Amino acid sequence: MMKPVDAGESAPIRDLSTPRRTAKIRQTLLVVLLLNLLVAIAKLAYGLISGSLSMTADGINSLMDGAANVVGLIGLAIAARPPDPNHPYGHRRFETITALAIAMAMVLAVIQIVQEAWHRWQAGTIPEVTPFSFAIMGGTLLVNVGVTLWERRRGRELRSSILVADAKHTAADALVSISVIAGLAAVRFGFPTADLVLAIAVAGVITWGAWTIMRDAALTLSDTAAAPVEVIERAARTVPGVRGIHNIRTRSGEGLVWVDLHIQVDPHLRVEQAHEIASAVAARVEEELGQPADVTVHIEPATSRHLRPTRGYRPWHEER
Repeated sequence: MMKPVDAGESAPIRDLSTPRRTAKIRQTLLVVLLLNLLVAIAKLAYGLISGSLSMTADGINSLMDGAANVVGLIGLAIAARPPDPNHPYGHRRFETITALAIAMAMVLAVIQIVQEAWHRWQAGTIPEVTPFSFAIMGGTLLVNVGVTLWERRRGRELRSSILVADAKHTAADALVSISVIAGLAAVRFGFPTADLVLAIAVAGVITWGAWTIMRDAALTLSDTAAAPVEVIERAARTVPGVRGIHNIRTRSGEGLVWVDLHIQVDPHLRVEQAHEIASAVAARVEEELGQPADVTVHIEPATSRHLRPTRGYRPWHEER
């Protein structure tokens, strides 16, 4: 049960409580880090021994996954800090910033793979492919697929951009591993250049994954609306006593949505009665969104000069 909310104050957050949510995300990242390191060691060791560039590139990619997990753990520790005078909304945005760091790690991996492909093409080196090559790639592929499915599910449950971004990174690994297996088969059948072609394909897949992470992070950091205005308005209008609604704004954080709205009520109501309506609106909006929300409700009297549909922003050149 949510406690009453004063006009202009925020509704209490029905959270995946921050400490519990942080602990679950940290636990997931630690498990994924361990698996990524094991997979990376297997790929890199045999890739270097056999001379397979695509296999080595895939190992570098998995190693970058592990580095991204470490960055994620550091970012998560910062994001879990409570609000302070300089960060009254908390530090949740650091999760999004960490997702960007993961994307940058992926870009660095692409640069390294492309450079190595160029050097290998100039040297004309042909990799050695054995049944053991396929065994390693097949085993690591199964690990990648399992990690992707599990981490993606956890990311959605906990509404964590770190886990969702890392799951995309691992999903790219799975696609990369499939392409590397195909390349190894092609080399086995007498097409040595396939290893170089597949290494470039690996770089392309990683690049696309990095782009999607950057795109999603940009949407969050630019305060893109988290929910349609119509949804918020419809929820608020179901509360008895609400005569008008305007200035609805939303933005998202990590596992949380911030909502601001103005409502009009009978100007002759007592403060306590208006306060109860605001509390009911905050609770109803959060219920409609179906996720933790920090809802701020501003009360205005239902008079003609307050019944405005929008805040009334003006173009910058008309502000003077």
